[in-house]
Amino acid sequence: MTELGIFGNAAAALFYVFLTILVAANWRGQAIGSLLIVACVANIVWAFILAADLHGWRIAAFWVFLAELLRTGAWFMFLALLLSKIGASRILIGASILAWLAVIGAGTLVRYNVPIFPAGTTLVSVLNAGGLVLAMIGLLMVEQLHRNSPDESRRGIKVLMAGIGGIFAYDLFLYSQNLMLDGIVPWAWTGRGLFNAALVPVIAFAARANKEWDLDIFVSRQVVFYSTTIVGVGVYLLLMSALGYWIVIQGRTWSGFASATFFVGAAVLLMFLLFSSNLRAQLRVFLSKHFFRNRYDYREEWLRLIATLARMEPSTARRTAITALAQIVQSPAGALWLLDDRESILEAAASYNINGDVPNIDLDDPLIVFIKKNGWLVDLEEFKRTPRIYGDLRIPDWLLIDKDAWLIAPLFTRGELIGLVVLHKAPGRLRLNYEDRDLLKTVGNHVAVHLAQERADALLAESRQFEAYNRLTAFLMHDLNNLIAQQSLIVANATKHKRNPDFVDDAMNTIANSVNRMKRVMDQLKRGDTAQAKKSIALKFIVSGAVDRCSARQPVPILQFNDNNAIVEVDVERITMVLTHLIRNAQDSTGADGSVVVKTDHVDGQIIIEVSDDGCGMTAEFIRDRLFRPFDSTKGSQGMGIGVYQVREFARKLGGDLKVTSTVSKGTTATMSFPSP
Repeated sequence: MTELGIFGNAAAALFYVFLTILVAANWRGQAIGSLLIVACVANIVWAFILAADLHGWRIAAFWVFLAELLRTGAWFMFLALLLSKIGASRILIGASILAWLAVIGAGTLVRYNVPIFPAGTTLVSVLNAGGLVLAMIGLLMVEQLHRNSPDESRRGIKVLMAGIGGIFAYDLFLYSQNLMLDGIVPWAWTGRGLFNAALVPVIAFAARANKEWDLDIFVSRQVVFYSTTIVGVGVYLLLMSALGYWIVIQGRTWSGFASATFFVGAAVLLMFLLFSSNLRAQLRVFLSKHFFRNRYDYREEWLRLIATLARMEPSTARRTAITALAQIVQSPAGALWLLDDRESILEAAASYNINGDVPNIDLDDPLIVFIKKNGWLVDLEEFKRTPRIYGDLRIPDWLLIDKDAWLIAPLFTRGELIGLVVLHKAPGRLRLNYEDRDLLKTVGNHVAVHLAQERADALLAESRQFEAYNRLTAFLMHDLNNLIAQQSLIVANATKHKRNPDFVDDAMNTIANSVNRMKRVMDQLKRGDTAQAKKSIALKFIVSGAVDRCSARQPVPILQFNDNNAIVEVDVERITMVLTHLIRNAQDSTGADGSVVVKTDHVDGQIIIEVSDDGCGMTAEFIRDRLFRPFDSTKGSQGMGIGVYQVREFARKLGGDLKVTSTVSKGTTATMSFPSP
């Protein structure tokens, strides 16, 4: 046990020497750095004296006492300065210094046999009682430092709590045990040096994490990992020692066998933990996340990604997606797979600096099943080295034999896999760490959103093309329906009036008109639009023509002109057809004994055409919800439900609008208005 104490205290002294050199080399003249150096030197002196005492150099008890108080006082001064910087209570700072001075004074009085204390009081009893009080004050100072620190420095303070707080926590345990047993607990006293040595790297991390201390300390990841391993082993051994001691106390007659069994099991467990690759990997990730600067400047990475995606165009969107991922790890080439339109396979969508074709991937391929289940980025080099990390993953043969293939980055959006990118090896690139993987997955999700948007835009454009075509077809069918109605009327009256010359002349004129209009329909189909040449014409001729077309039906529309000289510039045939539709709608909703009135006016630069009737009328809800909705007809199979919609769209293309007012059982008024030329 003595050898362990000598080794532990010597290790603590050596570790503090290294920490002193590290802090001094990075010290920038700030008070906080100087006090940390003082605390490190005090710990070196303390550890050396304890190691020498255990070695048998017969160090006087008073010097051991002073070494203990010197070490505690140095940490008190360090914590007091930190507390003063954050505006903590001066009462706590003053009380801690007074308590420390009181313990020194009490020990000095006992050393020189000043008869103040009860008989039998020794330096050991003063150290145990005073050490317990000072340890409690030290923990209180660390707790107050954490409680009152700004949010931005809390993480560094947590590390400090683990370091200096661990020192005072062990002292609290040690001195409480000593007081209960009225002396020194040998195993706790000798194990103290090793525990303090294990906390030195933690204090170094705290100094590095707290930038306001003005210490720019750099510690390599390897040193951090192995130092943390030493800390963990030390804490583990202390816990096992405490449990073993408890077994010795409780075991009585079977304590030897129980202790041997316990320590053998503890040693086996320790070896298992030390050689566990998963545990070591998780420890490395934890340390990298919480104790080191990030590998990437995320502001720069984000700006670069935005700049890359800003260059995305429909023709280059997929190659840009590959570039966005490749530039993170300096990959020289890559390929992209995306879900096809039927969502049945991942088809090769694009490649970047890759010659030759790449095959499609079935959705039931083990690679896709694995990625969907785990959402992992697959490192093919890592898979070839240690396939067990990826469980039951099977890589397609064509991808596995590709010596250039390196990374498989999934593209997820809304939790669904929409594609993946395979990147080629980057020259001289080291192995990926957690930060590379997190960034690639994040960028992959962002790129997936853009690709999904690009696909949605393409589908929307296609849908709009079909919509335009369907609208054109509907309008033309409506026109053809009107022509058929005219031809049907001729056929229906032919038997009765075919010998009448006037009927024959009128029929021929109607047929000629229908032929001309059908020619226009054919021209529109060829051009793919409904546009017609506009020309200037008197409004009265247009309205009169529409009224004449509807005069064969009852009730005959009445025409009223308020401005006989109004001129319009429109597609004559088109406006005649929309007016005809409004008049016929009015006739359909009015009985034969009703009335339909067509009025025209020219007011404040606006052409106004009003068609009113005294028919059945409509409710406000019907006008709001159904009247202008395409393909919603109240005429059953006789209507297509686009007439009023077509009239309104025509008026709006002229810069005007169509307004409809109606009262049930009283009639309806449709008012079309548009600017005059």
